Amino acid sequence: MNDEDYLKLVPKRMCDAETNNGITTILFIKKATFIEKIFFRKLINKPYKIDLDEVGTFIWGKINASKNIAEIAMLAKEHFGEKIDPAESRVIQFMKQMHSSKLIMLFEKQGNE
Repeated sequence: MNDEDYLKLVPKRMCDAETNNGITTILFIKKATFIEKIFFRKLINKPYKIDLDEVGTFIWGKINASKNIAEIAMLAKEHFGEKIDPAESRVIQFMKQMHSSKLIMLFEKQGNE
């Protein structure tokens, strides 16, 4: 899938998050492997945490299953200006990482566009 196709997709959060002092921490439970189930039972179902930076926190806050990635990139560009250049590719990279980690789901926008 090329970057133009990603811009049309709509992200939806698949895990919880908490915000403290303006920084978001994503909370998720990783599916345990067979070995982890046998040797590391105490760690199963323990929430993992990912601390986002200022840009990641802003983008995470805009993921609401209604805005597509292009709209989120435009909002990030307006908010951060040159700090986030090139905004579209940075937002796409963030979404790819979150999607590959199964922290968000990406789908095509339904209805009239």
